[in-house]
Amino acid sequence: MVDLADLYHHYYLQSYDMSPPNPDPAQFEHVRYLEPSTAFRFQPNGLGANKTKKQNNSNELGEAFCRWFLAEHLDITHVARIDDVRNHGALSWAHGVRVECNPGTEGNAPDYFCVEPTGQVSLAEAKGTIEAVGFKAKKFATWRNQFNRVRVLDRSGSAMSVKGYIVAMRWAVHTHGPAIFTTLSAEDPQTPGERRFFDESGGFAAAVRSLHYAPSLAKLRLPVLSAALAAGTTIADDLSFPVVLWECLLPTLKGLRFVGGYFPTDPEGVLPFKFEDGKLVAVPNDPFRLDRSSGTFIGIEEKTFRHLVDTARNGPMTINDLPRIERRITGYSGASYLPDGHVLGSIDLFRPIATDLV
Repeated sequence: MVDLADLYHHYYLQSYDMSPPNPDPAQFEHVRYLEPSTAFRFQPNGLGANKTKKQNNSNELGEAFCRWFLAEHLDITHVARIDDVRNHGALSWAHGVRVECNPGTEGNAPDYFCVEPTGQVSLAEAKGTIEAVGFKAKKFATWRNQFNRVRVLDRSGSAMSVKGYIVAMRWAVHTHGPAIFTTLSAEDPQTPGERRFFDESGGFAAAVRSLHYAPSLAKLRLPVLSAALAAGTTIADDLSFPVVLWECLLPTLKGLRFVGGYFPTDPEGVLPFKFEDGKLVAVPNDPFRLDRSSGTFIGIEEKTFRHLVDTARNGPMTINDLPRIERRITGYSGASYLPDGHVLGSIDLFRPIATDLV
């Protein structure tokens, strides 16, 4: 089973930096053209009306499914692009371990570095296609070869083997017939190396985790924090940040608090809340208008957020002590709470409860 709100959430985190989440979390472009059934099957031309559009949508949705699968089924919640990890400041703690492209090879390398629950670092590659995919197919062999194009080297320059994951999606389209289903095929190849890579210093894990959250801090209009995590640098101790704390009205998320805000659906529309003399006041929408929504809330669980601020103050290795988050299901298709602490949903499901200086 796939929760469409969670899938959209992964897609949004993967695809956008500052842009607001639009449209409704459970109705984003790539799945609004699914057939009205429990099978994940697209209507004719549902992925696009021409080859280029189909391929672009297929790739974007494939990346979202990859992140969804890693988090939902392998408990891998932190991912970052390989090129970003290679240049991150946390690798200065890696005792000379470095990443490079394998000389003499051409083509793409895997998409991501990711951190497993044990702290071990692995690689991941996302694929999407409307053609049949099998582990013995030529395409799959080509995808495996991508893991030969990246090397993790120890201080002496010897290559170490890194575990990886290929998550390949084959999309079912109405024209394929009812016997064809959307299929997720996952395999775990590894890069060539004389011995298994183990991130003893935690530098790679710190880089991946920091880069995973950096874009979200930019969305929350905290560019200084975002830049510190993205580069692996620190901020001044005397620098503080005003934030708003929110709670969710869904019973399944009771007791949690989030740092965040919302993007209004219509910048000129009526905002649902405002502060007057330090008190929260609800501003009702036009009761005659049923077609106007208020907006979409995005945020990060409070304890996770505070730990990210500590990381920006104390250095990138601090993030490896990030507290584990209790897994909760929202039980509502218009809201998503991911196991990394990100939350997203209609602003009508959230209310601000306090302000703070962090």
